[in-house]
Amino acid sequence: MMINFENMAIQTEMKILSIDKDGVSANGIHIPEAIATFDDAKISAKGYPDSGVFVLFKGSDVFLPVKEKYKQYIDTDGKTTVEIVFQSRNAAAQFVLGDKGRTNDWK
Repeated sequence: MMINFENMAIQTEMKILSIDKDGVSANGIHIPEAIATFDDAKISAKGYPDSGVFVLFKGSDVFLPVKEKYKQYIDTDGKTTVEIVFQSRNAAAQFVLGDKGRTNDWK
């Protein structure tokens, strides 16, 4: 069974963070002190307890063009088709807003 982090956040009353800026809309949650490891044939990433992880929700807008490794998760309208886990709020903000994205963009 696949976890839906958006439903989990609502059920547990976690604060859902949003970016609404320059016509871009994105939502997600920051899970502090979380450790996550992802490995596949092409990508290896770890989240560390000092920064936690950030889960970008399905349906969030992203800055185009996206890197090749993310194209399979983005539809033709530039929205995520799955939840994507990032190592930090800053990395998620840059994915949504491009190089100008920063941690403090999440409200």
